[in-house]
Order: sequence, then C-alpha cells, then structure tokens
Amino acid sequence: MSLVVVGSTVLDIIITQAPRLPAWPRHSEFTSDNLVLLTHAPLVTLGGNGANAAYVAACSGAQVDLQTNLGEDPFGAVARGWMTAAGCRFLRSGKNQRTAINLTAANARHSRATFFYPGDAPSLPKRRDLPAGLTHFLVCGWPHPPLPQLERFFRALKRQGVFTVMDTGPFLGKIWSLKELQPTLASLDLLLTNEHELTSLTRTTDLSFGLQKLRKYFPGHIVVKRGRQGALWLPESLDAWHKVPASRVKTVNTVGAGDSFNGALLAALVLKKEFAPALDFAVKTAAKVVASQRGVLGVR
Repeated sequence: MSLVVVGSTVLDIIITQAPRLPAWPRHSEFTSDNLVLLTHAPLVTLGGNGANAAYVAACSGAQVDLQTNLGEDPFGAVARGWMTAAGCRFLRSGKNQRTAINLTAANARHSRATFFYPGDAPSLPKRRDLPAGLTHFLVCGWPHPPLPQLERFFRALKRQGVFTVMDTGPFLGKIWSLKELQPTLASLDLLLTNEHELTSLTRTTDLSFGLQKLRKYFPGHIVVKRGRQGALWLPESLDAWHKVPASRVKTVNTVGAGDSFNGALLAALVLKKEFAPALDFAVKTAAKVVASQRGVLGVR
C-alpha cells in the first residue's frame, strides 16, 4: 500500500503580521520608505503543493514517493533534508532542476502579497519508475501536466486498480472548462478542490449550483476544502453532500493548509481508513498547520 504524489516543491519564506508593504521609490537608496521593520521573524518552511502533501502523508504513516522539481541547489538541499527525514522518497526526475522559491508577506488579517519563482515544472513519472505496491496516486499543484497526458496516465493507472486523485488548484492561468476536463475526470476517483476553484471551474458564484453542475460531469468523490468552515464531501455517485466541521484553532499561518489536508486524507485512505474518518483526520491535520509557527513542518 503506497502513495505517489506529483507536484511542486517550494522553499517558503513567510513574513507574518507585516504592517505594510514597502514603497517602490524612484531612487535606489536605503530609506524608511522602502524599508519595513518586522516584529516577527520570518518563517522558513517547506512549500509547494506536491511536497506539502507528500511530507504530511509520510508524517501520517503512509509510504510516499514524490515526483517533483527539487533542484540540487542550496534551497533544494534544505527541502530535501526535511522530506527525507519524514520518510519521503523521490522518483527519478530531470537533471539540472531548479527549486522554486516563494516569498510571501501576510498582514494580521492573513491577506497575502507574494513573490514566486516557479523553477521547473514537475512532470509525470515514467510508469516503469512507479513503486511496486502502488495503490493511490495524487496529482496536484501548478502547473498541472497537460490534460491529454493526465487522461492517458490516469486511465492506465485505473486499469491497474490504483485510486486516482487530482487537486484542481491553484488557477494561475487559463481555467479549464468542464467539457475539456471531462476525459480526465472519466479516469479519476477523487477530485479535490476549494470553494474558489470549484466556482471558477463551473462558471458560477453559487457553491451548491457548482457542485450540481460538476456532478453531471464527474460521478466520483468530490471534496471541497473551505478553510475555517471545514470541508464538504460529495460521495461517489451520490448527490447529497456531507459537511465536515473545522477544528477551532488560533490562526498563525494559512499557507500549506489545503495541501496538508490532501496529504493527511490520502495517507488515511492508504492506511485503509473509511472515507468519513479520513476526512476528519485531514481537517484536524490542516488545523495543526494553520496553528503552527513552523507551517507544514509543524505536523511532525
């Protein structure tokens, strides 16, 4: 029983409770206009949709292999050390990869401003490199592999009895239509999304209507992550959703909470938990990340 995750690895540098963003003056001098004094030291933690999910899944007891864009640079060495210590293994990737870097400033209300260097996009693994005993497969993060590639890959995995999962977000470019996504959905067991992504994908502002519209294209499990409101679960082939309440915690940092939810949920499913208790575990794990000064690393 094992999980493979495809997605990005990022080294996150997160400035919390920033009073403001610095101005962009016309000069190059060091002045009070372009300087912001911080009262809290920045968080340096693991980031990236793939790495976050794989790290949390490994910490939760699952056997995990990650296909990612982790480079051989100093940033990559730091991230690799955290991942390896958690027990995560790495599938073969291209040479001379460049690790992604994310610099985020957040104020006390957790609004964000972000600088992001994406590095190299992760690709789908070679099927010959997949581990023996693979039972669950998750693709997440931006950019996703091209939909025709995903459709072929998921279809081949389904023939082998693998439980296939995709997270829709984040949407940083063109948003798919349900019609162009439908061939990929046909070979999918579980679709993970959040409220913003679901309404964007279904071209509506109403969550209930969006779920109904998505159900016409996809009969599998649908899980909608809703932050402090918990999650919604539309079980396979059913039209009535279940609400999963969130744990109440003091919010320190929201970066990585959704990815941690994915990792915890998949780990629980790999370890043969039923879907409802697996969702409860995922919500509680995401709450631990939100309340941690260490971000995703706080789950260990």
